[in-house]
Amino acid sequence: MEDKFLKDVLKEVNVKLTSEQIADIKIYINELKVWNKKCNLTSFKKDEDILINLFVDSFTLIPYIKLPCKMIDVGTGAGFPGLALKIYFENLNIDLLDSSRKKCVFLNHIKNLLRFKDTDIFWGRAEDFGRKTDFREKYDIVCARALAKMNELVELCLPFVKIGGIFLASKGKDEKEIKNSENVVKLLGGEIKKIEKIKLPFFKEERHIVVIQKEKVTNIKYPRKSGIPKKYPLT
Repeated sequence: MEDKFLKDVLKEVNVKLTSEQIADIKIYINELKVWNKKCNLTSFKKDEDILINLFVDSFTLIPYIKLPCKMIDVGTGAGFPGLALKIYFENLNIDLLDSSRKKCVFLNHIKNLLRFKDTDIFWGRAEDFGRKTDFREKYDIVCARALAKMNELVELCLPFVKIGGIFLASKGKDEKEIKNSENVVKLLGGEIKKIEKIKLPFFKEERHIVVIQKEKVTNIKYPRKSGIPKKYPLT
C-alpha cells in the first residue's frame, strides 16, 4: 500500500500521523494478513479494506478520547479499535479483552512487535470480567466495535465504566436499534449523550458513534452470566 493512498484516506477523517505511526500501521496490516491465514482474525483481505474498515473506523473515536485516561476495548478481536487508537495516542493506557485465545496471542504479538507500553491483553468473556473487582467500574473510557446488538452491548460494557466515564459504541446504520436501548442504558446507570452519524465517501454504509455517560453505579446483578445477555437481552 502506497503512503500517498494511506495519507489521503486519513485526511478524510482529519487524522495526521507521523512517519513512525504510518510505518506501524503498515507493519500491523502485514502481520494481520499473515496471521489471518491461520487464525481467521478478519474477513478483510486487501490492504485498502483493512485500512478503511478497521483503522479509519477506529480513528473516528479519536475526538472523544482525552488523555490521561484508563481505557478498555471489550471484544477487541484483532485489536480494533483499541490498538489502532494506541498507535495514535502513544501514551494511552489501555486494556484489551477478548474471548478468543488465538486472537489474544496475536494481540500480544503486535504489542511486542510495536513495543507498546501501558497495554495489557486479557483472555476471557465480558460477562465474567465485568464482575471482577479489578475491572468493574475502573475505566474512564470503554469502547466496543460491532460486538453485539445494542441492548446486549450495553449490558456487557457499562459495568466496566466508572461514574463520570463514558462508553463509546461503534455501531452500524440502524439508529432505531440505538434509540430502543435507552431504557436499558438507564437501567444500567447510563445516559445516552450523543448519537453521531459518520458518513464518509469510502464507507459502504453509514456508521454511528454512540456516547453513553455513566451516571450511577450499575446494579451488581449485571452483567448476567455468560451467554444470558445474548440469549435474553434486556428491554
